[in-house]
Amino acid sequence: MTEKPAWHLLTGEYPPDRGGIGDYTRLLARALADHGRQVHVWTPSAASAASAASAASDSEADGVAVHAMGGVGGDALRRLGEALDRHPAPRRLLVQYAPQAWGMRGMNLPFTRWLLARRRAGDDVRVMFHEPYFPFGWQRPQRNLLAAINRLMARTLLRASTRAYVSTRVWEPLLAALAPPGLTFTVLPIPSTIPVVDDPERVARIRQEVGAGRPIVAHFGTYGDQIGPALTRALQALIGYRPDARILLLGNRGPDFAARLRAIDERFRDNVVAPGYQSPDDVSVHLQAAGVAIQPYPDGADTRRTTLMACLANGVPTVTTRGPGCGSIIFSLAVSHAAPGDAEAQGERAASLLTSAHLLLESGDLDELRANVRAFYQREFGIGRTVERLLADEDGGAA
Repeated sequence: MTEKPAWHLLTGEYPPDRGGIGDYTRLLARALADHGRQVHVWTPSAASAASAASAASDSEADGVAVHAMGGVGGDALRRLGEALDRHPAPRRLLVQYAPQAWGMRGMNLPFTRWLLARRRAGDDVRVMFHEPYFPFGWQRPQRNLLAAINRLMARTLLRASTRAYVSTRVWEPLLAALAPPGLTFTVLPIPSTIPVVDDPERVARIRQEVGAGRPIVAHFGTYGDQIGPALTRALQALIGYRPDARILLLGNRGPDFAARLRAIDERFRDNVVAPGYQSPDDVSVHLQAAGVAIQPYPDGADTRRTTLMACLANGVPTVTTRGPGCGSIIFSLAVSHAAPGDAEAQGERAASLLTSAHLLLESGDLDELRANVRAFYQREFGIGRTVERLLADEDGGAA
């Protein structure tokens, strides 16, 4: 039996450096290793040499070897090429790509040209587009040069690729317009990077501490300028239907957002809880303590919303917003939805789902619902589904 080629994952960030792409890459690397594949991660890590060595040691214990590239420029790419050439051919390179993740202020065209040269030399180059390019616009015309170079980078990457992957189907038509004829695109949802902690006693304790017998609605996110106003309106609508609800704001900036809520609406004065920074394990058990999550997104839910995926992975029925980035599969009995601008409908659906969840909790049937939500997540969006899709066309690359 012929041994499968190793997977070489190229990423602009990797733990212990913080970042969503790095967390995703580590999750993917370990999952590929669990499926019996040799995995090498190549990263221009900004961590100290000691931290990088420690991260490599820890990862090797999981079947993943981590290598420092030493940069993203010409000499570093030359050395990376020499290091790759010491591995057996054919070499399968899977690039985790967002323009800003590869340095040079998002304009690292030499990196994309280096990948095209690797393809022409016989490597199987594949690219996962977490984001494709910066948009053109008149509000910030100074960024239009960046937008133009980003498109040239994407075109070069697509020419270099035997397969292209996208985190949401929204990116596919944008990239297909730049791609050579016949290039295959596959959607790889970004799974949750929050683990599922199985500790029912701790969940019950948090539910009592936060809710004190009242139903809990959670939100997990960054409370940024776009989502913050939409979330405020949705929560105001919700509290009108369920003034007894406790609102649990998870994420580093939750306390600041809680203060803003209390300042604009006195109904939030005594029913908002915001723990602030928490470990991933703590986020998991707090999500599980909630009856419902409410996750509005101004442009709609899609398969790269890791906060939505964290809610589903932890079995929380979720109210979100419909958008062009998801097929109907995401909107199942586990996920209710409303139009992005319809805060009243979002609040009403959250209140209705919250009532159902609270009744199930009192009857002892909530565990079955949560198990169904988790199974739905694993079937459609979990890292196992990602690896399944990658390995399905493992032999499909062409030099």
